[in-house]
Amino acid sequence: MLKIEWKLNGRKIRPNDIANQLERAMLSQVEEMVRSKLRDVRDPETGAAPTITVVGRSLDNLSFEVSGSPALIEEVKRRLQ
Repeated sequence: MLKIEWKLNGRKIRPNDIANQLERAMLSQVEEMVRSKLRDVRDPETGAAPTITVVGRSLDNLSFEVSGSPALIEEVKRRLQ
């Protein structure tokens, strides 16, 4: 008999939980990508870091809200393009 195991990030997962686990993994990758691109972005006057809020009900409709000064927001937009 053929045996199939499902693993994601080295962890076994149940077949009926694959969609949730894949979505979590993808969201985690999106977060890491945003962090790596914006890690050193700071407001030129105050040195404050931006606040990024990811909004959406699923991976299909995520949007990013950026809080900070106009100069900081423009730099975030430039880096995320």
